[in-house]
Amino acid sequence: MIYRLWVDMQFHLLSGVHVTGEQGKLWVDKALMVDWHHGEHPIVPATTLKGWLRESAERLLRGLGINACDGSTAMTICGTCPVCDLFGSPKKRSSLRFQDAVLSDALTDVRMNASLSRYRKTTHEERLFSTEIAWHYALNAKVLGFFTSEIDAKKAAALLWFAAKAGFAIGAARSRGLGWLELAEFQAQTDDSLLSYNEMTDTITNLTLQKEVDK
Repeated sequence: MIYRLWVDMQFHLLSGVHVTGEQGKLWVDKALMVDWHHGEHPIVPATTLKGWLRESAERLLRGLGINACDGSTAMTICGTCPVCDLFGSPKKRSSLRFQDAVLSDALTDVRMNASLSRYRKTTHEERLFSTEIAWHYALNAKVLGFFTSEIDAKKAAALLWFAAKAGFAIGAARSRGLGWLELAEFQAQTDDSLLSYNEMTDTITNLTLQKEVDK
């Protein structure tokens, strides 16, 4: 039997956000990525959402002493830890399907930036560039998952909630103050029922307790 999981995450955007797209724009060096249907609205693509949540989950689990690999490159993905089990690896397809987060009716503007030298800690000469920024009050992320057991579906929801709650910035130029956000609402539903906050908290606690038993 296949168990489905629907997850709806609502984030408050605390600053402008930027994800670099492929289109070229006059007078803009780094244009925003836009929806592929009409090319009108800025988006945070599904791949960015998935990578951001995976990175957050890896960091949190390692902080709890639970084995979680570094998924920043394919060569460092172990394929066996809880994060790989949920988000996938070169040897296993992820059980999750992410949707692009469309920032409908977002306001946009252009910010000028200068490249910095990592060695001299000063700006590079003739290295001024422009970045297009989207301003919106919220970011809505939707995820659909397919699992072979209800326990696995609930564990996936708990890990997604844990990662979403701890993430603080998404997209490019996070070190320059872009993409700051906070989780405002998280709703997870299996075929049978909505998952409560207590259920997800208990699942994360059980992961920690299981780690102690395995030692």
